[in-house]
Amino acid sequence: MAKAPQEIAGIKRLAPRRRITKKKAVRHLIHAAVRMIAAAEDPFAIHLIIQSADKLLIDLSKKLKKPLAHDWVKNIKDEYRSPLMVVFRETYNFLKHADKDHDEELHVGSIAESNVLQLAVCIANYQALFGEYTDHMNLLFTFAKLVFPEGFVTPDQRAVFDVAHSKLGGMGMRFGEFFNMDLWNDPMVARVMPGLVAERREDLQDNAELFSTFIGDFPLKRCGGG
Repeated sequence: MAKAPQEIAGIKRLAPRRRITKKKAVRHLIHAAVRMIAAAEDPFAIHLIIQSADKLLIDLSKKLKKPLAHDWVKNIKDEYRSPLMVVFRETYNFLKHADKDHDEELHVGSIAESNVLQLAVCIANYQALFGEYTDHMNLLFTFAKLVFPEGFVTPDQRAVFDVAHSKLGGMGMRFGEFFNMDLWNDPMVARVMPGLVAERREDLQDNAELFSTFIGDFPLKRCGGG
C-alpha cells in the first residue's frame, strides 16, 4: 500500500490521535464481529469484517513466518482448491466490487452459520500467530462449540460439554437466547469473562470525542481522515 501523503495542496495532515499495528487491526475486526453476532446484526456486514480479518491473518502468517492453526488453502486438495476458494470468497468479493459483476446476483447460503465457523477459525489463527486469547474470543468460541460441536469441542471437553448441551436442550433454549442478556453489565458474565467490558471500552475509544461532544460545540476541525 502506498504511504499516505502528510501534506496535500500545502495543507499539512494533522498529527494522529494514535496509531495501531496490524495485530491491533485484526483484533478490532474480530472483536467487532463478535459483538455484531451477539447483537444478531446484519450477517453480510459481519461476513465482510470476518473475511477481512481472515485475509489479514493469512498475510501476517506469511510475513511472520508462523503457521496458521487452520489454513483453508492448504487443507484443500489441489484439484478442488481454485473453485472452492472462489466459492469461499464469493460473498466477500460480491460486497467489495461491482466493476465486472454489477448486474449479477449473489448466491446466499447459510451465511449466519458460516460466519460463526469462519470467525472461530480466525480466532484460532490469531491465537496461533500472537499467543493472545481475549474474552471476546472466548465468548465467540463458546458459542461456536454449540453451533459446531464436532469441529470445536475437543475429546477432553466432550463429557462436560455433553452434560451442559443436554441441559440447554432440555430448557428449550434457542441459539439466539445465548446472547439474550446484557453482556456488558451481567455479574455472571463478569465473573467468567472479567476482561470483556474493558476490551470493548478499549475497542471503542475512538468514538469518545465525537459522541461525548455537544452538537453545538463541535467544530469540524479534523477533516481529511484524522
